[in-house]
Amino acid sequence: MSAPNAGRQSPDPENQSGKQQAEPTSGNPNQQGARPSEGAQQASKDQLNNLESNPTGPLDQAAKDKTSKTT
Repeated sequence: MSAPNAGRQSPDPENQSGKQQAEPTSGNPNQQGARPSEGAQQASKDQLNNLESNPTGPLDQAAKDKTSKTT
């Protein structure tokens, strides 16, 4: 089956360049050398330590007030 538009078909495998044959672009693209600084890591850990396991929402107290049985 041919391509619907002229010039849209890939060349034969023996004529393809390395990128067309899925040649990897680098040795390990996930290791790019950028890491957060030590201060940024510590700040992130400090924020996690102060989090509640299930924080209350902004309307939780209003809902409790509306549904309470006290008059």
